[in-house]
Amino acid sequence: MKVKIKNWIFCPRLITSLLALVFFILFMLLGFWQLERAEYKHNQYSFFEKRQAKQPLDLNASLVKNFKLDDLIWRKVAIKGRFIEKHQIVLDNRVNAGKAGYYIYTPFRIEDTEKVVLVNRGWVSSNNNRTSKLNLTRTYGNVKINGVVKKEPRTGILLSKDHTEKLDETTVRLQRLDIEEASDVIGVDLLPFIVRLAPNSDYGYVRKWKTNDSGEDVHLGYAYQWFAFAITLLIIYLIINTKREDGAV
Repeated sequence: MKVKIKNWIFCPRLITSLLALVFFILFMLLGFWQLERAEYKHNQYSFFEKRQAKQPLDLNASLVKNFKLDDLIWRKVAIKGRFIEKHQIVLDNRVNAGKAGYYIYTPFRIEDTEKVVLVNRGWVSSNNNRTSKLNLTRTYGNVKINGVVKKEPRTGILLSKDHTEKLDETTVRLQRLDIEEASDVIGVDLLPFIVRLAPNSDYGYVRKWKTNDSGEDVHLGYAYQWFAFAITLLIIYLIINTKREDGAV
């Protein structure tokens, strides 16, 4: 193909054009994909903010109304009941302020019901010794706690199928927290969500919970980057395939 515009000739090679087209389309698709991710993160964060702005739910009363899980996620809740202290779940590989440690999960029986929810009571240090006995707080009797309803935490890749380790008669250490698996391990039927104990609530450990943000700016930055690559590729393609006509002044 040869196109002449005044004293300039645009004459690209076929292989160059095909490669440029493929990468241009690829860069554009990646840019639009990042825009979709940014929109998704924005919607997720808007959902989180709306839930957090609502008044705390009395979970004792809410469960009677048979709330669905989607109605509870990210809602602030208040619960009366008692910790089942004979069962402690230690979630491995949690880091706080650069130190290795664990999240401590304890089942909590909701008052006047047979329903039990797993409560993330916060972080404790491993003291760089995985064999040392953990000094865990024991809370007996009926108490009131405040927290936020969450789905079970995301986990990484397990390097071993056997990721359950019994530390003593009351404590088990897990590499991954799956509510159904945890229910089987401790022999207690658990509700399909967890409650993350609020920093201002009693009966917990270190609770410097990570503040949520939308994260959409990161994806927008990636999107602009891919679009910039596409535009740069197009400019380079035009420049290297456009020449001044021989003899033109």
